[in-house]
Amino acid sequence: MLIDLRHDSDRDGEPEHAETLIVGSGAVGLTMALELARDGRQVILLEAGGRSVESESQAFFKSASWRDRELSGLHLGRFRMLGGTTNFWGGQLLKFDHIVMQHRPWVADVAWPISREELDPYYARGYKLLGMEHLLADHSVWDRLNAAPPATNAALEIFFSAWAPEPNLVTLFEKEIAASRNVQVYLHAPAVALELDSIGTRVARVVVRTPRGTVRHFSGSRVILANGTIEIARLMKLPLADGRPAPWSSNAWLGKGFLDHLDCRAGQVTPLDARRFHNAFDNAYLDGIKYMPRLKFTEDIQRKRQTMNVAALFFFNSSFEEHLGNAMIFLRSLMRGRFQKHRVPDPRALLSVCRVAAPMLIRYIRYHRKSNPADRGIELRLSCEQLPIPESAIHLGETRDALGMPVVEMDWRVDGREIDTMADFAQVVADYLEQNELATVRLDPALLARDRKFLQKIEDGYHQMGMARMASTPDKGVVDRELRVFGTQNLHIAGAAVYPTTGFANPTFTAIALGLRLADGIRTGRLDYSAA
Repeated sequence: MLIDLRHDSDRDGEPEHAETLIVGSGAVGLTMALELARDGRQVILLEAGGRSVESESQAFFKSASWRDRELSGLHLGRFRMLGGTTNFWGGQLLKFDHIVMQHRPWVADVAWPISREELDPYYARGYKLLGMEHLLADHSVWDRLNAAPPATNAALEIFFSAWAPEPNLVTLFEKEIAASRNVQVYLHAPAVALELDSIGTRVARVVVRTPRGTVRHFSGSRVILANGTIEIARLMKLPLADGRPAPWSSNAWLGKGFLDHLDCRAGQVTPLDARRFHNAFDNAYLDGIKYMPRLKFTEDIQRKRQTMNVAALFFFNSSFEEHLGNAMIFLRSLMRGRFQKHRVPDPRALLSVCRVAAPMLIRYIRYHRKSNPADRGIELRLSCEQLPIPESAIHLGETRDALGMPVVEMDWRVDGREIDTMADFAQVVADYLEQNELATVRLDPALLARDRKFLQKIEDGYHQMGMARMASTPDKGVVDRELRVFGTQNLHIAGAAVYPTTGFANPTFTAIALGLRLADGIRTGRLDYSAA
């Protein structure tokens, strides 16, 4: 059931209450709420935005700033709306490699307090929830393509990342959300403060300030913050609603250890054998799922060379992309009976598109592969794990936004040792391609030289993580293995904010798996609140 506080009349009296109160309706909050609701549990889900993108809601992000290193995702990668970023992401689903969750002293001072094996059932549950029960293992993808995987070596592994057929979770679940009697979704309900009980170990109420300026209160036997890495850190660093410091405010890792993926263009690729190269690295489409071939260091090499977790993909630049996009929009508008004159492709461009699209369509139908015209070149792109350092942190500015909350200032810092991993990996990939007569690679000279100036070319991946990391003890992190904030009885944090280390994989799928594990603990009684 959806309730919009922008139009809701003012209410006095007791706060709205449910067994579980979740703040944030993105990928993690939404999947957790549905899992609990399907089990008959009563859930309140608070969403700061509305049903769609609104300039008023997004304006809160525009006031955020960075101190030194540019963080584009601070403005472009955050969305206040039902479903959060799932309204715009591509839906790439990747499990974290086992090594990422193991102790790697050359990467971090802590290891994850849970293992990859503990998450595996919840990865499987996540695939099922997203309609991907028929996901194929890598070897089965190659079998379906009637092809052998390209030969690699002791240092490299080729793998597929899978992409959800319907990445927009609101589209996927909107009928269930609207019909459910067990989950109440409040829109335009931004959380601005937390209130504790008289003992000081339980969150008694979450304070919401609506667009009308009305203050509302919500409570739950358990409270779960799933409203995104930066918003979680900001809310946790604020004083309590009565102005007192929060008991967790002295935690050494709260708001620190901000992480993103280090994305870069490593070099230009020229195929030597175009057919073999494209058969190895073009996307495959089977049963509605996209499979993208990628390369990564093997876990043995990561241990031996003490590298970060890193992966590569090939980006195909084409002058036809814009024309293909316009042609697709034009065709969809015709099919829907909405003729848009400004979208009519130029006849000469349409002819060029047809010349390119025809063989693409034939290859897709016959071989289940995407053709990648690359008349503007092929780039080798890397995505590398970032070393967690406390200096990379969030700060609260002196000015306040329209809700009265301090404006976010991000101080994203990069250690710099990551460049050694990227240079090492890029050279291994280049050597592999040339030795197998697939392609030659002209690597960026600054990267090869391990010049720290190359770090200026690195971009963020819009993958905001950390600042409330998981650990075994409160001196090492903010939440325990059950995602419960140390020193509290009923406050949990769900999402990429709890990652102590990240690997290269997109963070959303692991965040969903962690959320489903938390929901399972609630559902099965593994999390004991009887003492509360």
